[in-house]
Amino acid sequence: MENKKAVSQVETKEVAEVDDEELLSLINQNAKLQEKESEGDSIKASYILLAKTGTKALKKSQEDLFIAGLSVGDFFLRKERVVLGDVLKVVPLAFITLYDEVENDTKDAKFFGVWNKEQAGQFDLADGSYFNRQLPNGHILKPKNWVMVEVLNHPEIENAVIAFKSTGSRIWKKWKEDAKTRASSSATLVYEIKEETYSNNDYEWTDVGFNYVESLLETDKMMALHCLKKSNALRESYERNTLIGNHDLNKTSKATATVAYIEDSSEVADSDDTEELGF
Repeated sequence: MENKKAVSQVETKEVAEVDDEELLSLINQNAKLQEKESEGDSIKASYILLAKTGTKALKKSQEDLFIAGLSVGDFFLRKERVVLGDVLKVVPLAFITLYDEVENDTKDAKFFGVWNKEQAGQFDLADGSYFNRQLPNGHILKPKNWVMVEVLNHPEIENAVIAFKSTGSRIWKKWKEDAKTRASSSATLVYEIKEETYSNNDYEWTDVGFNYVESLLETDKMMALHCLKKSNALRESYERNTLIGNHDLNKTSKATATVAYIEDSSEVADSDDTEELGF
């Protein structure tokens, strides 16, 4: 028994050792890949949602969506009906921009598919819009911004996504810029996210707020290695651009996604909290 215990301790120590040269190589690779904005292979994304006043999952009258124990300010997964708590520690693996193709610029517009940023940029802005793009077939391309994250206090969540749209896109941009000022790779940084109140001259609203916590390179090199590898795999899939390729404007897009972005202005997901998309 003592010998087995000794061997186990040696093995644990060996596993915990991290090669600094490997870390540096991964960081440099990630920094190069981070410059790219294309999409890649199809994966299942799990939306992390923030419960706000009016969120359907808070209402008992919404039997198909109600989640017991959920409160305003909590993060949750709708499909699994899991409450994650009001504070999460996350590592941003990738910041990406996608465009939903919809029939028109109304709340209940029919959804047709997803375009990457480069493809959407070929088209002029829609009349009266600073963000939406106008397709020749009359459809609109509406932007949405995602942060792919590793959730440190919920490692069971795979391909976690925090999505921002409308005024939330400013938060996404500030978070992305903050990460860039701190490290060459966001995949080495830990942030705490929780509900935050925002305001302008006219009104107040709540959305996801972020605060920097620490660098994994200083506190947990094993986790840094894990996150860098995961981030690099995501970014390399962007380069392959295998999911969202050429679009035929006379046909429905081949990309598969939920209509969440269109149907509910206060939440991200529809009846299914996953999107089959390339990042």
